[in-house]
Amino acid sequence: MIDFHQEVAPIFKRRCLNCHGLHQQLGGLRLDEKSFALLGGLSGKKLIGTSAEDSELLRRVTSDDPTTVMPKEGGRLNEREIATLRRWVQAKAPWPDIVPPSGRDEFLARYGQDLWKRLSVIGGEPKIYFLLIFTILVGLADRVRRVPADNEQWSRGLRRRVRSLCQHVSLGGFLAVVLGTVLWDVVAFTMRQSSEFASTEQKLAEANAAGETRPFALNGAQPTPLRPRGATGLGGTYYRGNDERHEKLFNGGDYRTAIMRLSLIDENDQAVAIGRPLSGSQLFVRLEIERAVNATPSLFTDQIMGDMLLTRRAGDRKQPLATDEPAKLEVLQTGERWAAKYRLGDFEGQPDIAINGVIYVYTNARRTQEAVQGTMQYGVVVALRIRERTLQENSELWLGPILVPGNFQYPTPGRITLNEWLDTQPIPEITGDNSTDPTLLGIPEHLEKGAKLPAK
Repeated sequence: MIDFHQEVAPIFKRRCLNCHGLHQQLGGLRLDEKSFALLGGLSGKKLIGTSAEDSELLRRVTSDDPTTVMPKEGGRLNEREIATLRRWVQAKAPWPDIVPPSGRDEFLARYGQDLWKRLSVIGGEPKIYFLLIFTILVGLADRVRRVPADNEQWSRGLRRRVRSLCQHVSLGGFLAVVLGTVLWDVVAFTMRQSSEFASTEQKLAEANAAGETRPFALNGAQPTPLRPRGATGLGGTYYRGNDERHEKLFNGGDYRTAIMRLSLIDENDQAVAIGRPLSGSQLFVRLEIERAVNATPSLFTDQIMGDMLLTRRAGDRKQPLATDEPAKLEVLQTGERWAAKYRLGDFEGQPDIAINGVIYVYTNARRTQEAVQGTMQYGVVVALRIRERTLQENSELWLGPILVPGNFQYPTPGRITLNEWLDTQPIPEITGDNSTDPTLLGIPEHLEKGAKLPAK
């Protein structure tokens, strides 16, 4: 079985991502993320076919035609790299999400990294020097034991005593000392890890108690949205659920708080459909948010919703993006509905174009020339393929969460699942009485954003 992350991904990184990565996608092809890569490029052909003969990837890397062979820079792939890609395609191109290693593998990897770090510091690990000295002494003792019994020099005085002691040194004893030292080191490492883990658990518990959240990111790159089940095609309707569970809340807290509608529109506010020619020269992503029936009004004031921002600029990016025009939610119906239009850019004079990227949705947003401040809550994944001014079938537009509430951040029993918080399937509406307790409703954490307590 081929390991994508160990065998295929390094080839992509080394030979492909310069032209088909985050910052540049020639031919509309992006290979740094699975969701974009498997859509293919502007040709409309899937990256991976049903067989090696149908694979556009293999056709490109093995072609003798200089106009189609890939990569364009750095020379052709070598035979070993092509063989690896062929095995991957023949295995139906498995591209699993990165999963945590097993407990044993995780421990051995961490221990190995820690040991190597300590050994890289001269004098930083006394136990190793002890083992080295002991090994040398055992080797010398073995040499002394091999001295003939009738050797006069080793039959009297100090040498005689040393020879007598060397007779008690054995391979079993040496292995016992080595094993004991290793066990000593492993136990010490385990105790350090336990201490660090306990500290981390305490911090997470405090964060969860305070209602804090954590953004998901992939390999230290820009934050990547989690894909809800059913999030396919070109936009759609998403249901936002409550993330608190309590018996005093309606349905135990499992209820709908908002409805979000995502769509791709043109400059005339007309929905764009796959297979239909595009009119005009601009495309927009439209995000509409509607307060769910009986959801807490003070959490959906026009002020709070007006502080939401759509931008392609991540919070830690110091330089603005030239094509990024941040869009705020505008009021459609006071206290009930809001919408924003984010312009993807102009494509006048470009009948063939690909648009790939993530539009971040911030709450309580403040944007300056230096940074974007606020909470990065959602990400709109854009993967559009336009040929001859017609949107191709391998185009996608979907919404996923980046902000992950502590309630379901870790797969712990009793915590809510992702589809209870954001789903393409309807989440139950509030049809009866709900608690008015501000704490249970999560109002205090929103007071600083302009929320007002519900009227009694």
